[in-house]
Amino acid sequence: MGVWKYLSQKNWTPDIICGTSVGAINAAGIGSGLDVHTLIRLWTTYNRRKIYRLNLIPFLWYLLSGRALKPLLDIRPMQSMILDYIDFNCLKNNPTKVVISTVNLVTSRPCFFDNSEIKLEHIMASSAMPILFPWQYIDGVPHWDGGTMANIPLQAAVDFGADEIIIVLLSPVGHTSQPLPDNVPTALEVVFEQFLSGSYHNALMANGYEDGAFSSFLLERTKKDKSCDLHAGQPRIITLAPGKMLGFKSLLSFSVSQAQELIDEGYRTAHTHLKSFIK
Repeated sequence: MGVWKYLSQKNWTPDIICGTSVGAINAAGIGSGLDVHTLIRLWTTYNRRKIYRLNLIPFLWYLLSGRALKPLLDIRPMQSMILDYIDFNCLKNNPTKVVISTVNLVTSRPCFFDNSEIKLEHIMASSAMPILFPWQYIDGVPHWDGGTMANIPLQAAVDFGADEIIIVLLSPVGHTSQPLPDNVPTALEVVFEQFLSGSYHNALMANGYEDGAFSSFLLERTKKDKSCDLHAGQPRIITLAPGKMLGFKSLLSFSVSQAQELIDEGYRTAHTHLKSFIK
């Protein structure tokens, strides 16, 4: 939301917004007409209990007994939150294209849905972290978190024909050099973040970009020098990322302090790297 706050202040209007997981909620919120202040207020006032409830005892019982999978979390509060905030009619009629991703649990293939068809179940599916959240049915087919295969749905923007793309990452892993992990928990977090960044780098390579780690210098050079043949005919891409990993504990943390910290850092990062990109 910090990056979107900066872009809103610059009156920058995108032609397409793509998102996965929590990004799907933000994308749908923006597409439904919510202003940046309302979205920021949402994330800085809704704590964990207003988004999900813990089903620890039933989860452990099903886990130990070997019975059918029982999700750890009850996400009915999240469903209510989305229905309270998002106007699906407004989203459907918005000329700005909104695309969110899920994974078809039967075929194990990523799926993309735009605002002409996005409903509550699509957003919930895109946000359904495996095992923690229950999978969601779309037209009778189970789907869950798009982040497992398309955490950064870059391809949707490329296929749309975007000539400038701003990518917002939630981790610096895969974007900037990182120190070697010095303990097992940190090593596991790095592996997890590398897994999530794989779709991002694969999409870059699939579109002819040799190096997934773009520097702002190269991107600014491409924008300023129209004769430069670097990535000729391809969209100019700038990637924004936080300075440090948030860690596993952040996945289910909807604390006001963490939300505000991420918003503030996103705004500062956008202000630093987008000044010459956004006119």
